[in-house]
Amino acid sequence: MAAPKLPPLPADKGVWDDHAIDRRGFLEAAFGVLAGMGALLVAVPGVRFLVGNSLDVTATKWVELPIKVADLAPGVMAQMSYNADETDEWRAVVQRGIVYVSSPDGGNTFSVLDGTCTHLGCIVQWDQDKNEFVCPCHSGRFTHAGEVISGPPPRRLRQMATKVQDGSLFIEI
Repeated sequence: MAAPKLPPLPADKGVWDDHAIDRRGFLEAAFGVLAGMGALLVAVPGVRFLVGNSLDVTATKWVELPIKVADLAPGVMAQMSYNADETDEWRAVVQRGIVYVSSPDGGNTFSVLDGTCTHLGCIVQWDQDKNEFVCPCHSGRFTHAGEVISGPPPRRLRQMATKVQDGSLFIEI
């Protein structure tokens, strides 16, 4: 809307400033600034709630397996379970898992595979006679190294990082 044509001012009063903000323009601008600040006060905590801890860097966690390196027999696939204490902002839980440990040379090198099937999360079983892992849920099959042979699993079994400390075997979860 165009500004109304203002009547001329007496010469002793000066001239109209066509670019000066009037009361209505000032109130509209002030309301816009306050509304924007109110929207930010609501949006910032809302975005933080939706994002949660997904941007936080999590430290790697090493868990000791219940076997000593000297006890690993060459070429034997050993099933082991582990427990790890996890704490978030609200609760403390125990994370449990199954891994398969093998050492082809009797303790110098290790292969640790997560026992969770990559299809739907069932625990795979080691079939010693066929020398392969078999998923009991949907007949997925994996090689000794964890590669998919057949069935619905989309990818290989997860290879766990390992380290040896004081004769004990640790995995990174």
